[in-house]
Amino acid sequence: MISKITLEDDSVLLERSLKRYVALAMDSGASNAVVVQTSEISVDERVRMKCRFPLCSEYGSCMNCPPNSGSIAEMRGQIAMFNNAILMKLDVAPERVAGAAARGDAGVEDLKKLCGIISSVESAAFYDGYYFATGFSSASCHFIWCRGLDCQAIAGKGCRQRARAYASMESVGIDVFRLAATVGWDVYPIGMSATEEMFPCGSRYGMVLIR
Repeated sequence: MISKITLEDDSVLLERSLKRYVALAMDSGASNAVVVQTSEISVDERVRMKCRFPLCSEYGSCMNCPPNSGSIAEMRGQIAMFNNAILMKLDVAPERVAGAAARGDAGVEDLKKLCGIISSVESAAFYDGYYFATGFSSASCHFIWCRGLDCQAIAGKGCRQRARAYASMESVGIDVFRLAATVGWDVYPIGMSATEEMFPCGSRYGMVLIR
């Protein structure tokens, strides 16, 4: 059922809705999901710096990756217009994210699953009347959906996957490690030289700004 848009600020309804979105994320396959206040979200220039030094292979590959994904100042201002977000994670086995495995087919399938969870929450919030609900994922949408293809959006032809091609939180400068640690989740800095024996679990993170 699609809810009618109203201008009433119903805090009780919002709290109930946020709890329902957490449950929806879990039902859709998330390993965990929580409500966070946007004041807890750190947007840091150093996150974007890591896209360039060393240069990420996806840098400039699509409209959702730097330098096309907007400025740090813009994102800080946009997040400040929201009060709440649903933060979610998808735990994955170490062998699926250690080193080069993260860029293999199994790693991509994990990212596609995460996008589906994000889409479920974002869509539910939109149809509940929170029409500014906006999702963010993990990793480049070009890497997830259009490997080996040029980004049509950059060419002005429209995105091939516009309903599920999310910008990653890192691409807009969000410090995901800090945010995950803030809510009490175990998070590990897993890089290309990591092996599966070095950490107990890997995670992919997503978020939907609600209101």
